[in-house]
Parts: sequence; structure tokens; C-alpha cells
Amino acid sequence: MVIAGDVLEADEAMVRFQRRWSSKSYKGKRRRYPIYSVNFPTELNGKVEAKRQKDYDLTWTEKETDKQEIITLTFTRNKQQSP
Repeated sequence: MVIAGDVLEADEAMVRFQRRWSSKSYKGKRRRYPIYSVNFPTELNGKVEAKRQKDYDLTWTEKETDKQEIITLTFTRNKQQSP
């Protein structure tokens, strides 16, 4: 895996989608629902930790060819302007 500038080039590293189940009581009934997350390669821990406390809008784009399935996740956050 190589991080060149802001581009991550992965040879063997994988990004994985995870699902875990959670449950809460709602109107006297127990509700169970999935929570999805993405596990990033450990080489990105420093970059992810620096952004962890910020809220981002997410854009999901999918493209499929005969040889590849491509998912692009774009995280966008507007910076607040100082007066």
C-alpha cells in the first residue's frame, strides 16, 4: 500500500463493510436494527483520527463494469467562515 499525496494506492489492503445489530425499546416493543460501518486500512488511522469528530455529508456513487465493481464514497464538509 502506498499513500502518495492524498491518493491511497492499495495492493493487498482491503476496505470492508461491517454490519452489527443493535436493539432499543420503542413504544413498549424491542426493535432490532442493523448498524453499518466501514473498516479502513491501518495505514489511514492517523488521517481518519484527525477527522473523526467532524460531521460530513456523504455521496455514494456506484459503477459496475464487466471486470470491476466500483463504489466511490465522497465525504464533504463545509468549513465555517470566520467573520
